[in-house]
Amino acid sequence: MEILEKVEGVIPRALPATADKGWLARAAGPTRSKVTDDSINVINQPAIELINRGGKRWRPVTMVLCCNLAGGSIEEALTLSPLVEFPHNGSLIVDDIEDESELRRGKPAVHKIFGEDLAINTGNLLYFLPTFLIDESDFEDELKLRLYRYYNVNLRRLHFGQGLDIQWHNNHEFYPGVEEYMQMCRFKTGSLSRLAAQCGFAIGGTDPNTCLTLGDVFEEIGAAFQIIDDVTNLTTGIPGKNRGDDIVEGKKSLPVIFHAMADPDSIPELAGYFDKAAELGAEAGADEIEKAIKLLDSSGSIERAQNRAFEMIRGAKGMIVKSFQASVALDALISMFDGFLPEEMK
Repeated sequence: MEILEKVEGVIPRALPATADKGWLARAAGPTRSKVTDDSINVINQPAIELINRGGKRWRPVTMVLCCNLAGGSIEEALTLSPLVEFPHNGSLIVDDIEDESELRRGKPAVHKIFGEDLAINTGNLLYFLPTFLIDESDFEDELKLRLYRYYNVNLRRLHFGQGLDIQWHNNHEFYPGVEEYMQMCRFKTGSLSRLAAQCGFAIGGTDPNTCLTLGDVFEEIGAAFQIIDDVTNLTTGIPGKNRGDDIVEGKKSLPVIFHAMADPDSIPELAGYFDKAAELGAEAGADEIEKAIKLLDSSGSIERAQNRAFEMIRGAKGMIVKSFQASVALDALISMFDGFLPEEMK
């Protein structure tokens, strides 16, 4: 996709492989004393390591397409597309530390390479770093303020979502209800999808009320992607991660919640598999992971969760189609979302 290639080209301009005082001044403002380029490169390296491993980049692509869909040009939003890609990668760095994950995108998690202290600092930096792109833009102050507001509220939402997720996998006795779990997904994964849409539509000239409404639609898509990840973790496995590592981490994913509702008598058995897998780790606990997955599958909860996600995507896609006239940008968005759906549901 041409837009994806352009997004890939923007990333190193916002976070170069080798920083210099010119880039530091853009990111942090003027300095009163000299800081060596090598010192800044050390700070940035964990982020560059993870970002260079690739990723779907569907969030920045969504932002650019939403701008185009609203009547703006691709170039208007392209420069600001790291606003949604950088915090996503920052959240992955911090999430891997919190979950004690070994792998990310097929290689050792960043904190395993650079240490937890530097990884935490760089992960947090990625939450704030891309906002300098708003400062550098030629947009009117009113639009800049809107972009900052969208950015800040959605970053807060992301952290509330992560906080809920952490609470639940640390408390082995508690199982959230379906609606509370859905709000966690909307916060944790839907927030950056929401941000991408709100920023894209705002840059394209959409009014604030419509941006809010459309942001909610894209938030639903992001939440659905989280559920699909939950399901994939228990079935084929997510590329670059250990299959079933959600079991090792004790995550209360939607398949787990559906199973607890359908077969409450089996909760102690399932909890035992979770505890043993956590004790042994992904490799030594492979038998416990497989037993847990088999138990979840026996109640149909994995398939039920997957179908819930498919329906969410299809419903959100229908709202987008009804809201806009046919265009190349609309076709591209729909094609991207259809990539997550089975053929019979497209």
